[in-house]
Amino acid sequence: MIFRKKIIQDDATLEPKSEQKFTGLMGISSIFRNHSNETNLDTKIDRPLIEGSILMPESDLPKASTSKSIRLIQEVRKLEDRTIKPFVDYNEGRLFYPILSKIGEVQDNIEYLDSLVTDGILEQKIYEKLIVCPIHPDTFSSSVRLYCPDCHSMNVEKLKLFEHKKCGYITESTNFDFSDHNDSHCPSCKKPIKNFEKEIRVPAMWYQCNDCSEKFDNAVIKLHCRKHEHDFDTNSGQFVTTFSYKLKNSEISINSDISQIKDELLNLLQGFNFTAKLNVSIKGKSGNVHEIPIYGKSKTTNDSILIFIKNQPDGIDQSDMNSILVPKLDINPTNTLLVTISDINEGVDSLAKHYGIHLISEHDFSKIVSRVEEFVSEWYLENGAKK
Repeated sequence: MIFRKKIIQDDATLEPKSEQKFTGLMGISSIFRNHSNETNLDTKIDRPLIEGSILMPESDLPKASTSKSIRLIQEVRKLEDRTIKPFVDYNEGRLFYPILSKIGEVQDNIEYLDSLVTDGILEQKIYEKLIVCPIHPDTFSSSVRLYCPDCHSMNVEKLKLFEHKKCGYITESTNFDFSDHNDSHCPSCKKPIKNFEKEIRVPAMWYQCNDCSEKFDNAVIKLHCRKHEHDFDTNSGQFVTTFSYKLKNSEISINSDISQIKDELLNLLQGFNFTAKLNVSIKGKSGNVHEIPIYGKSKTTNDSILIFIKNQPDGIDQSDMNSILVPKLDINPTNTLLVTISDINEGVDSLAKHYGIHLISEHDFSKIVSRVEEFVSEWYLENGAKK
C-alpha cells in the first residue's frame, strides 16, 4: 500500500497557485483531486540558490508558470515562423516581447523565456546587435552621420561615375536620369538603356560637400546619440544583443509534456512533506553551481532528492549519465532519480547502479509518475520511524 502524508496547508509560501489545472495524466493527479480547491499544478518556476542542502532566499526575478508556458506554445504555433521576436523601445532602452501579454505575463520578462530555453521548449537565436552610446547605454536610439572631413558639414552626398558601355561616355551620376527604368537614355548617344546592370559600369565613387564643394573619397562617419544629442565614435560604441525565441517543432510535444510532468512530480514531493522546487541552482561541495530540474528536501530530516528529466531520440547514453553524475557527486543528495520516456542504452543501467542513481524509463508519462510515487513511498515508509 502506498502511504502519503498530506501537505501542511499552513506552508503558504510553498503552496502552488494558478489559474488552471492540467488534465490527462492519471495516477498522481487523481490523488490531488480532493485538494483541487487548495492546490493545483500551475507551479512557479524559480531559481533560488541552494548552498549544500540549505535553501537560500528566493530571487526577486520574475517567475514563469507552466500553464502559461502551455498557452504560450499555443500562441507561438499561430505565428508563421513560430518565432517570438522582440520589440525595441529605442529611447527608453528596453526590450519587449508583446506576445507575453496574451498569456498574462509582463512583456519584458526575458527570464521567463530563458527558462523555456532551459526546458528545451524554445531555442534562443541572435536577432540583432545594436550599437549603443558608451556614455548613455540605457538608450538604444542612435543613427549614422556623415561629415565633410574639411568643414565638418553634414551636407554631404555620395557621387558615382557612370560609363555607358556601348558608346564609352563617362560622366557623374547627377547627369544620368534613371528615375524611369523603362525609359532611360544615354545623355550622349541618346540610345535607350534597358538593363542598367549590363549596360552601365561604375568605375569610381566619392563624396562631395555641398557647403564647401570639396570632393573626397571617404566621409567622416560618426554615430549620433539621438536622445542626448551628441556624437560618438563607432569604435567606442557598445554592443547590445537582442534575441528571438523559436519554437522547437520536432520536440515541442515531448517538451510541453515535460513541463507538465514537472508539476506532477513537484506536487508528489510536497505530498510527502518535502520542500520542493523547480529549476533550482545548487552550490555543491566544490563551490560549483548546478542547475537541477527538481530538488526536494524533507521538512523533518536532512533527506534530499534530485530528479533529472532527460529525453533523447537515440536513447539515454553514458554521456547523459555523466551530466547527472557531476552534480550528484558534488551535491551528494540522499537519492537521485533519472526519469525518461527514452530507451536506456547499453551500459547505462550498470553505471547508474554503481553510483546509486535510480532509473525510471517508461514511454507513458503517467506511468513515470506512478513509479516515482512508488519509489518515494517505499523510501518514506523505510524512514517513517525516524520522522
